Amino acid sequence: MSETEPKPPKPSRRGYILLIVALVVVIVGWSAAWLYGRSVLAGQLDLQMQRMAGQGLDLTCADLGIAGFPFRYEVACSDMQSADRRGTTGSLGGLNAVALVYNPWHVILEARSPAAMAAPVTGLTGDVSWETARASVKFSESALGALDAVVDKPEAAFGTMISAGRFSADKAEIHLREAPDTQGMLEGFVTIDRLALNSVPELDQTLMLRGHVRIDGGMVLLAGADLFSLVQAQGGELPVRLMLAEAVLGQSNAAASGDLVLAGDGTVSGTLEVTVGNAEALLQSLRPLFAPGDQTFALLEGVVKSLDAAATEVDGVRSIKIPVTVTSGLVQVGLLPVARIPPLFPAGI
Repeated sequence: MSETEPKPPKPSRRGYILLIVALVVVIVGWSAAWLYGRSVLAGQLDLQMQRMAGQGLDLTCADLGIAGFPFRYEVACSDMQSADRRGTTGSLGGLNAVALVYNPWHVILEARSPAAMAAPVTGLTGDVSWETARASVKFSESALGALDAVVDKPEAAFGTMISAGRFSADKAEIHLREAPDTQGMLEGFVTIDRLALNSVPELDQTLMLRGHVRIDGGMVLLAGADLFSLVQAQGGELPVRLMLAEAVLGQSNAAASGDLVLAGDGTVSGTLEVTVGNAEALLQSLRPLFAPGDQTFALLEGVVKSLDAAATEVDGVRSIKIPVTVTSGLVQVGLLPVARIPPLFPAGI
């Protein structure tokens, strides 16, 4: 730059002061907005817990705190306990939730292992552990709107007074949302990869499970309502549409769909269309699940052989269709009872 060229003006002291004042105003304003948002979030947490309590589910959280300034809201809970009106209790090792300041209705959750539950009425107890468990949760103004959860390396043990089971898997996913074509209908998807029945060592193959179900009016369950109350609100009979329930074991698979009804006593009834691929191989794989001398296995073999003549090719797999009826929890193939679905809740509670 030559001596004749003008030099750029230097910022004045007044300019520096104005810049500092502007920064202070922005910081103070942002802090006030963050604190206001924090109060709104705390109020929503209290409101959701009150609504759940009104539906019979009491939820408590130790050392509940909200942090994350300046750009996030981070909710931390070191211990979570729940109890419903039937005396069923649950616990969770810990829970962290994170939401961005500009979108507090979308929350990312991470749960800490372990979890446990106990249902004195039925005698069912359970313990679950995992490596990681994360979920994306979207809230509306009145309730939980959608949930997407993924659990890596889950292990579970469940038991009653007469039986017990231990399970593990590579991954489990669950997705809950309102059905896009029907207001108030709950739509759920479940996937479990490489499920191992550890309490049945003879069954050395792992399962892949998939499920898709629709429940009319079921969105109230995401607001904290219990299943019994929903059934009563539907006049004592809750329609459930099983879109798909599929299990894959080795080279065999079984898929079912159909309409079911959940009654006021907790039992399920309805009809299902079941398609089984490589049915004979599937039966042989499941043989360890049947007690020695159990005639059910021999009867099922007879059913499979009788239907084999009508088998068709589905995606290159020889498949048969088996009509299945469910009457108050009793699962039958024709007149042959093959299993019983226990009540989903105690009658009259």
